[in-house]
Formats: sequence, structure tokens, C-alpha cells
Amino acid sequence: MAASYQLQTLTRALDVLELLERTSEPLSLTEVVAAMGEATTIVYRILQTLEARGYVYRRPQDKRYSYTGRSGGAGSISRAVDLLQAAADNLPGDASTEQLSRQAGLDPRIALEILTPLADKGLIEQNLDNEQWRLSPSVMQLARHFLNNDDVLVRIRPLMERLHAETRETVSLFHRAGNKQIVTSVLPSPHPVRYALETGSAFPLYLGAAGKAILAFLPEAEMETLIRNPTMTALTAHQPKVSALRKELKGIRQQGFAISNGERVEGASAVAVPIHDGSGYPDTVLGLMMPSFRTSDEQLRQFGVRLQEELGALFPA
Repeated sequence: MAASYQLQTLTRALDVLELLERTSEPLSLTEVVAAMGEATTIVYRILQTLEARGYVYRRPQDKRYSYTGRSGGAGSISRAVDLLQAAADNLPGDASTEQLSRQAGLDPRIALEILTPLADKGLIEQNLDNEQWRLSPSVMQLARHFLNNDDVLVRIRPLMERLHAETRETVSLFHRAGNKQIVTSVLPSPHPVRYALETGSAFPLYLGAAGKAILAFLPEAEMETLIRNPTMTALTAHQPKVSALRKELKGIRQQGFAISNGERVEGASAVAVPIHDGSGYPDTVLGLMMPSFRTSDEQLRQFGVRLQEELGALFPA
């Protein structure tokens, strides 16, 4: 009986940890009790034990509980990434522990526990004079290995340079990263008036020609999961809607390229064509971007046909 009770208690403790790990905001004892469906005394004893072992932190100001991330599991990694992103968002300036923790949705003490090993690994730096944090230049080492060894980028660079010289418009390469499109290479237009996204910029897949060129050729179930987003964010006057997007993606699959006007950047138009990998699904997209006043839908379609032909020759099926 004692062994069985201990196992039940351990199971409840793990359930509490999982609850706190997947919750972005700290929870009160009452909220944990309601979510667990357990007696208050049992949940309180579990929280006390977890706090004593360092797995749970109770904020002194409001007695709310949060997961510390000390297990080194997925939750800890997720919090570390959130803090690195927060530090990147503050560049070129520095940010305090409190600022970064607020941006990442963490308690400052938990944030500090994660920032310290990130600093030990050289991914983030702290100014000892004012205790402010900033992203370390050493993170570029991670990107360098990717940019120098990505097969698609190496193979497509001469084509990008030729298109850039002939069209005199911005040529960009995008990679998919989960539900986002990441700009991995850019050749800006030489025109005085131009649009060029910065390398490393990230946008939702449902905005812009590049993201839609990826979405349109994904398996239908995966595509539906990505576009059924009740909180689609607009970056310009363009308001993304699921029904309209679904219809547009069908057309993109038929013609083989995507077009956008003012979706990521106001006043900018773009055309993009996916580069299919061995599985037949796109992870990389080649795009042209220009001011809307310097093009038309017909010219964008002509660019789309040309990009298809160029990529078809470079990456034969």
C-alpha cells in the first residue's frame, strides 16, 4: 500500500509540473487545485515539496507558482529561446533581467537562472557595470555554419545574383522554420526606392508571397493546421482571413507561384516560387520584391513563370 501511495503521489507531482510548465503565467494555489481536481491540502503539500527541491518557484508578492525549468527538458529550452529572442528584440540596446523576464513571460529569478548558463556558453553577455544583458555576437557562429553549408543556398546563389543583375529588384531566399518564414539571404535592389527585408527577419507563413508559396504545397492536413489561426496578425492594412487564404492557396498550387501586395510591408509587392526538397514539400522559397508602383500583377505573373523555369532547370524533379 505504501509503494502504491508513493507512486500516486509522484504521478500527481509530475502532473503539477506539467501543468506549470505548459502555462505561460504563474498560477495560484486555487488555480492549480481547480486544474488538477485534487484536494487543496494534497496539492499544497506537492507544491511545497517541489518548491523545496527547486522545481517550482513561489512569487513572494502574490504567492503564485511557476515552473523553474531546472529539469533541463523542453520547457527549459523553450524559456531559453524566449530569453534569447527578447535580447535580440532589444538590440542594439541592452536590457535588464527584469525587462527580459517580462518580455519572455518569466519570473525574474527564473530568468536569471536561465541567463547565467546562456552567458557561460557565450550566447548572451552581461555588462558587469550595470548588469544589463545583450545578445552575444557569437550567435553568428551558429548562423555561419548554416549559411556556409546549406546546399540550396550554395546552389542557388549564382541564380540569385543573375536575377538581381537582370531585374534590378530585391532577390531573397526564405527558409521555413515551423510556422514562420525566415529570410536567409538578400540581394537588395540598387534602385534609390526599394524594399528589402533584413536577413534573419521572421514572418508568419500566412503573410507574403514567400510564406504562401510554402503553405500552398504542404500536405493538406498540415496546411489546415497552420492557417486555422483565430488570431492572425496583420502587419499592414491587409487583413488575413482563413477563407480567402484557403482559396488563394488553391490557386497558387495550380499556377506554381505566389503573389502578394502590401502584406508584409506596406507598398511592397512580391512574387515567390517554392523549391521542393526530396520529399516533394517546400522548405525553401526564392522571391522577388519591389515597390508596388514599379510593377503590376501581370508583370509579377511573368516573373513567377520565369522563376519557375529557372528553378526547374536548377532543381530538376
